[in-house]
Amino acid sequence: MIRKLIQEILLAERVYGSQAVVYHGSHSPPDVFVPALLNDTFEPGQGEGAMYGKALYCVYDLHGTQTASGKYGDYIYKFKVNLYGFICFDPEVAQLVYKRPLTPVEQAQELGLDEVLVEKLRKINVEVSEFTSDVALPASKFLKGKVKGLIFTGSRDGRVAVVYDQTVAVPFGWKEVGDKSWTVIDKSSLKSALKRSASGDWTAEKYDIDPITLLARLSKLPVDKRVVKGDLEFQYTDITSLPAGLQVGGDLYLTGAKITSLPAGLQVGGNLDLDSTKITSLPAGLQVGGNISLSKSEVTLIPADLQVGGNLYLDFTKITSLPAGLQVGGNLYLDSTKITSLPAGLQVGGNISLSKSEVTLIPADLKVGGSLYLDRTKITSLPAGLQVGGSLDLRGTGITSLPADLKVGGDISLMFTGITLLPADLQVGGEISGFSGDRSQVSSRLVARMPALPPPPLPPPPGSSKDAMAAWKAKYGPKPLPELRMLRCLIKDYL
Repeated sequence: MIRKLIQEILLAERVYGSQAVVYHGSHSPPDVFVPALLNDTFEPGQGEGAMYGKALYCVYDLHGTQTASGKYGDYIYKFKVNLYGFICFDPEVAQLVYKRPLTPVEQAQELGLDEVLVEKLRKINVEVSEFTSDVALPASKFLKGKVKGLIFTGSRDGRVAVVYDQTVAVPFGWKEVGDKSWTVIDKSSLKSALKRSASGDWTAEKYDIDPITLLARLSKLPVDKRVVKGDLEFQYTDITSLPAGLQVGGDLYLTGAKITSLPAGLQVGGNLDLDSTKITSLPAGLQVGGNISLSKSEVTLIPADLQVGGNLYLDFTKITSLPAGLQVGGNLYLDSTKITSLPAGLQVGGNISLSKSEVTLIPADLKVGGSLYLDRTKITSLPAGLQVGGSLDLRGTGITSLPADLKVGGDISLMFTGITLLPADLQVGGEISGFSGDRSQVSSRLVARMPALPPPPLPPPPGSSKDAMAAWKAKYGPKPLPELRMLRCLIKDYL
């Protein structure tokens, strides 16, 4: 009873509300450990605590522990920690932190954890013992990195705090094992915590940290230090802004988020996904190494200096124009937009798709690395000097003639156009389909690119009965032209 009373007194000293004082043993001296912790080069979870996942392994009752005896190193560091966001397997700590006796399952629900994780936590079934580590250990297999940390009582180290998110742990003292007094960590060292570099691979290789926590940390850094090497994902979250100068080495996913604008100086090495957002414009100087997807977003303006290494998806947006000299390394998708013309100096390495758009004008000397899709647009003419590396789709347009110097590397689709003549110098590498003019007026070189016409039907035998005539027509009568077969496909496409 006396021992339990002493433990409760110590608990009151070590944990007060959601705040706690915890202790960590290390072989590293202060001039190495503290800068490494504050500059995010400290590698956690290399010792006894590794079984719970990579974390800062601490105790919150130092007396009589292996940490106090030097088991984990000659130095002991003292931290202040905010325990809100931890799963507390010790009921008395849960009461202090959450102001009511929540079970681990109820704490997980309070913190908004995924229902799958909550259900896994609910299913843990171990024999009741005085050591809550028996429950914490199996739970750590799926909770590591998903919560800020774990609190439990173990058989060897007593009252333990496993800290996954080290940003909640602020060091304020240290001593060597056996010393009676603590050396205070000076405030100038602590100020450098606000200058922590966010550079690093924020994955299990270092330690897990949720994107919202990382975003809060990035916002406190100098602009030139807001760097993340991996991916950031904020899909369908309440996030409304990103810090200026953010650099993301991987992909940045913002699909369905409540964000309305992007910060100046944003750089994304991978893909930038802004589908279904309320963003109306992109910032000047935006650089994206992969794809930019703005499908079904509110964007209406593209900056003149935009750099896109991959595809630019602007289909189903409210955009009406593009800046002169825009360079897109991959494909440019403008399907079902209100855009009426393409700008001078446009450079696209892949396809340009303008299907069902309002486009009526193509700039002279346009060079498209891939295919050009103009089907079902209002365009009525093509410019001189047009070069298309892939196919050219003109189905359903009002175009009546092709420029004499047109060059197409792939197929040309002319179905439902007014084109009845082809220029003699037309260069095409694939098939010409849908031509409805007189083939005798076309050069044999181009006719060879068209599908063969069906042979004329044989004349019916004289004096045949009506039934015999019907049977003959079914067998020998004219068959649907290839263009009619394509019509069926086109109707399906429209539907």
